[in-house]
Amino acid sequence: MAGMTRKACTWLQIDLLGRWNRRGLAIVSSAMWVLVAKVFMQVCQLATFIIAARILTSAEFGLFSYTVAVAALLVVVAEGGWREFVMKTTHEGGRVDQIATVALISGFAATTIGLCAAVILDIQFNLKAEALLVVLVSLWLFPTPFSSVCEGRLIANARLRELSIIRIAAELCATLVAVYGLFHGWNIYALAAGKLVSQLISMAASLVVLKWVPTLKLRISFVRELVDFSKHITSNHVLVLIRSYSGTLVVGSVLGLADAGYYRAAERVVSAFSDLVGEPARQIAWSTLRKIAMTDGGDAPGAEGSFASLGRAATTFVILLMVISAPIYVGLVLMSDTLVHLVLGANWAPAAVLISLLALTQILLVPGYVTEPLLSLTGAIRKVPAAILVNSLVSIGLILAFSPFGVVAAAAGQSIAAVFSILVSGWLQSRYGGVRWPAVIKGCILPIVGSVAMASAVLLLGRVDMHSVESDLIVKILQMLVGCLIYGATVGLLYKISSRVMAARAANWGGGSGHVGNRF
Repeated sequence: MAGMTRKACTWLQIDLLGRWNRRGLAIVSSAMWVLVAKVFMQVCQLATFIIAARILTSAEFGLFSYTVAVAALLVVVAEGGWREFVMKTTHEGGRVDQIATVALISGFAATTIGLCAAVILDIQFNLKAEALLVVLVSLWLFPTPFSSVCEGRLIANARLRELSIIRIAAELCATLVAVYGLFHGWNIYALAAGKLVSQLISMAASLVVLKWVPTLKLRISFVRELVDFSKHITSNHVLVLIRSYSGTLVVGSVLGLADAGYYRAAERVVSAFSDLVGEPARQIAWSTLRKIAMTDGGDAPGAEGSFASLGRAATTFVILLMVISAPIYVGLVLMSDTLVHLVLGANWAPAAVLISLLALTQILLVPGYVTEPLLSLTGAIRKVPAAILVNSLVSIGLILAFSPFGVVAAAAGQSIAAVFSILVSGWLQSRYGGVRWPAVIKGCILPIVGSVAMASAVLLLGRVDMHSVESDLIVKILQMLVGCLIYGATVGLLYKISSRVMAARAANWGGGSGHVGNRF
């Protein structure tokens, strides 16, 4: 008997715990690679932006920004959700080759539209400089949809490490080309050339890593399936793109360009942090939930067998996202004044309160990162566009209503819109994705208490800075370090206490009919 017990314990320790550790380490490793790549890309883009702002005039930079904004809409339509469909579907029977074929066709169509626009600018309006810029941006449109298909294959196969390395290499080459061109008189064309180089390197490196050359083929029945999925994803992305630019446009129209500048600066700072949270969250959600869907639901994601498993996994994923993201945004709220002073300068001081409000708004938007991959895998993706449309209309309506009262009121209106958005996301995830939102709300008690403890420690340390440390910058660094430690310790302690309480309740679960647990 003792020998059997020892064997069972050895099996439990080596097999089950070893397997869990391997899976856990793989997820953490993938998350770290995605995060490192995102940080690296943000740093490169910020460096290019600073150099371009010092070399180009405001009119030149405005022309480039306007052209890229229009091109971004074409890119969203041309990509058509092909990456998401690759991550959703099975890869047998040449399905990925057919997706790649459609991506090449849509990329060619987008490039053709761009080149036609360039010809019109040159011949009809004699805008030769603008036409050349449109030509370069149009060439960037061609490889982008196919590159997204390659990314979809890498994410679907949980090869996030390789994808992160490819992105780092592509962004580094793009930055080198753009900076070289800026210093050698290429003007705004240097920025367009950098974007083109980034897409070409990303596409070529992905094909090498995948060891894949697509076979061009297409079936009408498959095109119908692809288009049916694409229209939902594309409408989602178009609505999100329009929503992302609506704040600056409305504030600029109602309050003037100065307030629009403050609002856009605050949005850019907050988006730098939200990208670090959102992009890794979406990729890991797709990779993790897809594995569960394929394992429990057979060959068809969205099958009945996978719904409950997906719901449980998504519930845990949302709670972990809140635990990880809360200190980032709360820290941004606490350090907004210092960040504005160091990065933007004293002239941008009014943007600090806007950063605080928009950072709090982002906390409420974090659970929404799981909605698209979850509902795609449960077969309910058609529910998402309507929800995004309603959220966008509420957001735009509130910013229109609050903007006449000032730029701070406009940012506060977006916080109200975020409350509405999280209610919609919660309903969709629980109704069509099996997420248990009562459990999510209970799980969010940990980051809420941890954030309060972190904020208290940071504010208390800030009060005694003049008496304890000579340099204000050193004090800010100490505040960040102490805040992170306090948050981690508080969350860890609360989790340990709650685990013991749950274990004690399970142990005291009696067998008599009068026991309160059995009555329940």
